[in-house]
Parts: sequence; structure tokens; C-alpha cells
Amino acid sequence: MIDRSTGPEQKLRFVITFMLFILFVGVAGYMIIENASFLDSLYMTVITLTTVGFREAIVLDEPGKIFTIILLLMGVGTIFYAVGLVGQMFLEGQIGSLLYKRKMERRMFKLKDHYVVAGYGRVGQTVCDEFRKRRKQVVVIENNDELAEHLKQNENHYIIGDATQDETLERAGIGNASALISTLADEALNVYLTLSARQLNPNLFIIARADSKDAEKKLYRAGANRVICPHEIGGIRMALTTMRPTLVDFMQIEQAGSELELSIEEVIVRPNSRIAGTSLKNSGLRSELDLMVVGIKKEGDNMIINPSADTIIDGGNTLIVIGMNQNLARLDEYVGS
Repeated sequence: MIDRSTGPEQKLRFVITFMLFILFVGVAGYMIIENASFLDSLYMTVITLTTVGFREAIVLDEPGKIFTIILLLMGVGTIFYAVGLVGQMFLEGQIGSLLYKRKMERRMFKLKDHYVVAGYGRVGQTVCDEFRKRRKQVVVIENNDELAEHLKQNENHYIIGDATQDETLERAGIGNASALISTLADEALNVYLTLSARQLNPNLFIIARADSKDAEKKLYRAGANRVICPHEIGGIRMALTTMRPTLVDFMQIEQAGSELELSIEEVIVRPNSRIAGTSLKNSGLRSELDLMVVGIKKEGDNMIINPSADTIIDGGNTLIVIGMNQNLARLDEYVGS
């Protein structure tokens, strides 16, 4: 009756639906055949299906007896099938998986300012690894059932489903998300996903993957804030590694951060921050935190590279800083206070 590939939710839904159908048939049958009241019909149906043998509430004539025999055969067979199916699901761990999924969905419902990663291929897994290093909340959407166990072992929040469907995006909390990272290999799906996500959350920061210049243009038109071409970036990195290997080693400081205890970070200066309105030399970033500011992005302006000590830091500016990990951990609190 149920295919082996059917998920636990569908199995339980089928069993419950079929049981309710049998219950409905029984109540309707007694009401029509025996002209009984709803309560008496429901009582007769329940004691027949459960085979408890209590006193009959209706004096049955021949059509009623025949109907009871049919209902009994159908009901008992259905109950045995349901018990066997649920037992099999317990033995296979499907009930536990279903409960875990429900618990995870309740946690996802409470998430705010998290990151949604669509696609858990090689690019998607790398993105998630970086978020995990920084202890960011991530929801992964993946359409491949075979990756479910890998997701369960490595990610706290994930959905097995089609990322291009609005229902799936809403389950991932796209309305409260900070950003969407689309790493789907299919360019058409990336465009469709970007359009859907932009409609559901106009303020969402969307980063999409593209494998061609034509797709890059379409993704920007669809509403992506940034478009990344992995093949192009990989080619540039290989060329630079050949010509300027030391420079590339420096550029890879983020990837080596766990070994060198050194990282690059960005932080937004709040309007009420202690350093808003001060010069870079008086901000204390160098003297108190031992951090080097290598860039300042002012609102509506270009990035200031290697800013001078007299550069004024305004509220809303984004600072690009380099320093030791333990000092960077204090940066948000320092700048925000």
C-alpha cells in the first residue's frame, strides 16, 4: 500500500487518513442503514473496530449485521497494518527522525538574522564550514535525500526540499534571515530562487552563484546583491599563485586563521558608538585592541584603502581590520559601546 521510499510523515499521514476514513464509513453506515443517532453510530463503530465487545447500542437487523461484519474485517485489518507499520518505523528509527525534524523546525521558527544556504554541494559545504567557524546560525536547504545523514551530522538546521519553492523558503525563516547564499549548480534555478527570495524579503542580502557572464547579468536583474563566479575566482587565484605566491599566501590569511590566530574582520560602527566622530588615531583600535584598520567604507562612497591616522570614523561606516583572533573577538563590543 505504501512504497518503501515514502517518508515517515507521509506514512503516518496515510495511516491516520485511512483510519479516519474507516471511522467515517462506519458512522455513516450505521446512521443510514440502522437510522441511528450520530453518538450511537460512533459508539458502535469504535467498539467494532477495537473489538472490545461492549454492549451494542443498536439492535441490528440483517443489513446492519452484514455491514458490521464488513466494517470489522476492514477495521481490524487496517489496525493490524497500522500497528505493524508504526512498529517498523520505530525499528528503522523513522519515528525518532520525525521527532528530531519537528524539534529542529521549532528551533528554526525562532531564528532571526540567520543565514540561509541553498545547496549543499562542494561550494555550499565550504560556505557552511566558514559560517560554523564564526559560530553563525545557518539553515541549509538541500533537495538531495542522500545528503540527509551528512546534514544531520554537520548542521544544526536543515531542510530537505526544493529551495525554489516559497513554502520551503518560509520554513527556512527567509523573512527573518540576514542573507541568502544560493550555491545551486543550475543557473536557471539560481535565478528563480533569487526572484522568489527577493519577493519574500525585499531587504534580504542575496549572494548567488553563477558559472557564466550571461547568468551573472540575469542574477543581478533578478535582485542579487552579489554574484560570485567560482570558476573565475579559482582561475584568478591559480594565476596569482603562479606569479605572486607570497601575495596569495597573505590573501589566504582568513583560511589560515585557525593556525596563525590571525584574521580579517569587518564591523559596522553604530551611530552611538564610542568611536563615532573620532579620528582613527584616537579611536583606540590600535592602542587598546592592537588592530590594524586597512579599509573604511563610508556610506554612499568608495572604500578608503589604508586610511590615514587623521581619517574621521563616522556612524554607519564599515571598518576592515586585521588582528589576532582574541582581539577581534572584542571588536564588536568595543565599537558598539
